[in-house]
Amino acid sequence: MTGDELRHEIASERRDLLNHVNALRLAVAELRPNEMRSKRLPSALQEIGVIVETTEAAANQIMGAVEEIMQQPSDMSAEDYRAAVEERCIAVMTACSFQDLTGQRINKIVELLLKLEVKLAGLAEALGEDQELPEHTGEVDEDGELLNGPALPGEGADQSEIDKLFA
Repeated sequence: MTGDELRHEIASERRDLLNHVNALRLAVAELRPNEMRSKRLPSALQEIGVIVETTEAAANQIMGAVEEIMQQPSDMSAEDYRAAVEERCIAVMTACSFQDLTGQRINKIVELLLKLEVKLAGLAEALGEDQELPEHTGEVDEDGELLNGPALPGEGADQSEIDKLFA
């Protein structure tokens, strides 16, 4: 290879490397990591906290209303019993209204996660990451593997099978 050919090849590799670095810088800038860390993720965590609190409060209100219905004296007149039950049923329906606000909060979190997914895909593309990484690369924590929360519909153990084990 001649000196001119070598200089040309080195210059071409430098341009390719510079283009790759610029694409990577652009992909990282699009992620806006400082904004993600300081605003968006804390906001999402706060939304999740409110969802948990709201759901817990609604469940407590529903259980309290049902408990009050169950504790009605047996010597009540039919009219008084009906009025007491209707009043508690309204409390149950009111408590169930949390679902609308919870759904809105969850939609905000899902939207954030989808945007993050798109930006991470752009970063992976800029890095040339065409292949998926293994889902789990560390050592297996046997207890952690068991503590994965409730299964999605159609996944996990069937409740009737679990009931048979305890019967």
